[in-house]
Amino acid sequence: MKQYFKQFEEKLQITEEKLDILSEWHIAKGHKGAAEIAEECRKAVTSLWMEFYKLSVAYKEAEVSHKDYLENNVKYVLERVAAQDNMEKSINETLKRPRQTLFELLNTISRKTVNINQEASDEQFVYNYLLELVKKDREAVYD
Repeated sequence: MKQYFKQFEEKLQITEEKLDILSEWHIAKGHKGAAEIAEECRKAVTSLWMEFYKLSVAYKEAEVSHKDYLENNVKYVLERVAAQDNMEKSINETLKRPRQTLFELLNTISRKTVNINQEASDEQFVYNYLLELVKKDREAVYD
């Protein structure tokens, strides 16, 4: 569209220059009515220039508003994606907390009930504690 405006402006300028040359030629030759015709043509060209200017301003405003619209849409989408990521992160952290709390509780209890001097990982202590609970439960049921 910018190229179209540039070409139109160039053609309009060339037309105006040719009209001036033609007008001067007719006046120099003394043709009757040439001045009036040339004046009407100049008014038409001036009117075209004004319309061209209004059209180019309207185009530039539309282009700017389109860019603003596009930027606002992109900004909105990015904000929604960030909000979704934050929500998913929050949900994941919330889901991890009960597991971590349960694990920490079991680890604390298992360290109190299983031999504290044993060197093992936290998971091993929890595993041993749960295993002991299962053994005691089976013994209570089958004895």
